[in-house]
Amino acid sequence: MSGALLGFNAAAFALTLLGGFGPISKNLLDKKTLWRLFAFRSGILLSVAFLEVLPSGWELSPVTAGWGALGGFALFFTMESLAMSDSCPEYLESCSVHLIGWTALAALFTHSLIDGLNLTVAFEAGALAGAAIGLALTLHKLVDGFTLTALLIRSGYSQRGALALLLIMALATPLGSILGLWNLPAMPPRLTAGVLGFAAGSFVYIGAADVLPRLHKSEDRLALVLFACG
Repeated sequence: MSGALLGFNAAAFALTLLGGFGPISKNLLDKKTLWRLFAFRSGILLSVAFLEVLPSGWELSPVTAGWGALGGFALFFTMESLAMSDSCPEYLESCSVHLIGWTALAALFTHSLIDGLNLTVAFEAGALAGAAIGLALTLHKLVDGFTLTALLIRSGYSQRGALALLLIMALATPLGSILGLWNLPAMPPRLTAGVLGFAAGSFVYIGAADVLPRLHKSEDRLALVLFACG
C-alpha cells in the first residue's frame, strides 16, 4: 500500500472514530454546516469522476467503463431505495422512513467497504485523483461518524453498542481498500475499465444525491461557492 493511500485510509478510520466519539449535540455540526460540507465534497467527487476516473476507464474499454458506471450508479440507487446506506443525509433530512436494523447496518457497512475500494481505484486513475478522493473521503468520515452515532443513540442503542458498531464501520473502509489492492493488479484491462467505471458511477450518484435534494429547500450562496471550489 502506497504511503498516500495508507495515510488516507488511516485518516478515514481515525476521523470516523473522532466524529463518533464527539458529543451528540446538534450544535457540534449543525445542518447548514453539513450541507456546505456536502456541497464541497460533491464538487470534488463529480470533477474527479468526469475528468479523471471515467476517462481512465474509457481508454481501456469504453463499453465496459460505461456499463461499470451505470452499475455503480444503479447499485447505490438500489441500496438507498431499500435501506439507509449513508447516515449523513438521513440525519440532515431527519428521515423517519428508514430504521437502523440489521439491513441498514449491512448497507452502511457495504457503503463504507465500497468507499475504501473506490479510494484505491481512484489512485489507479492517478495520484491527483486519488488525493482528491482521499480528501473528500476523510472530510466525509468525520461527519459520518458523528451522524451515525447520533442516529444509533436516537434509535435506542446504548452508547457502548453504538461505539462498537462505529468501530466496525470505521474498519470497513480500510478493508475495502485492501481488497482493491489485492485484486486490481491482477485484473485484465477490460475488467479494470469496468471497475474504474463503477467508481465513477458511484461518485456521480453520491455527489448528486448530496446536493440535488437541497436545491429547492434553501438558498445558500456559500454552498455554491464551496461546490465550485471542490
